[in-house]
Amino acid sequence: MGFFDDLAMGFGAKPKTQDFKQRTAATIAKNKGGGAAGAAAAEKYLSDVGGSGLSFGNTPVGNLSNSGGQFQQPAPSSGGGYTSIADMFDGGGPGMAGAQFSNVPSGHLDTDGSGYISEMEYNAGGNSALDTQGGISSLSNKLGFRPLGSYEQERNLGSAGTNIGTSGLGDFLASGGMMGSFLNSGPTSLQLANPNMPQGATLDPGAVSVYDAKAEMAEPSLMEKLRLTPEFANPNPVNVTDNSSDNSSIAVVEPPKPVSPVVVSRQPAIHIAPTRQYAYGGIVSLGRR
Repeated sequence: MGFFDDLAMGFGAKPKTQDFKQRTAATIAKNKGGGAAGAAAAEKYLSDVGGSGLSFGNTPVGNLSNSGGQFQQPAPSSGGGYTSIADMFDGGGPGMAGAQFSNVPSGHLDTDGSGYISEMEYNAGGNSALDTQGGISSLSNKLGFRPLGSYEQERNLGSAGTNIGTSGLGDFLASGGMMGSFLNSGPTSLQLANPNMPQGATLDPGAVSVYDAKAEMAEPSLMEKLRLTPEFANPNPVNVTDNSSDNSSIAVVEPPKPVSPVVVSRQPAIHIAPTRQYAYGGIVSLGRR
């Protein structure tokens, strides 16, 4: 079963095989964190796709229970193929998830057995980690893209997590291009796992709280100043004062309406030569006599 076969079955171009359904169910269970919730979600998927008769949770799929507080990642299928379409984009190589992209099985880098290869684990792997990154995976890493779900995974690790983010072309696209860079006062949640912290910082809960508190007192962005964000959408809300429990006593105070400017019509000035002014003065003088 190859990459393009899985892709075709995922998009419905080919009928789903029993093996594909089992591997997809395993990935669903992994994404739900394993345990009873993961098993229930996977069973529902198998029921929806007509997976009757599949022995979910047995050897072909892997141990989907929560053992010792750590989810036991199913072993990659024979040949090291991807378990589902989602598995192709969540980093870590076939059957895994990770903070970086890999194109071959990389379970040896997962030192804590969580099924997710963190940024710290990739860095600790050294050349062994680089050997898992080739082809499109290597290109994606070099262009600065990050796998789907990697930000949330790093945040959930707490002190063992790293504030990973995009770089290069990936960062340019995540920021919204030139217009996004102009409107945003700093990194966005698409660029960093925690936009309030420096890239590469450890996501220690205490440090996260300090940086988040500082961000709340920061200067509003241009988007906020232009009132393009939801909290600034209505600068003059209606004030409602409830004086008692009786709804009839609710007083609605409307904001003052702007006063229309007074437009003064100006007639063009008439300029009269001095000699003509003297003549006009004489005529007026004779008329008054």
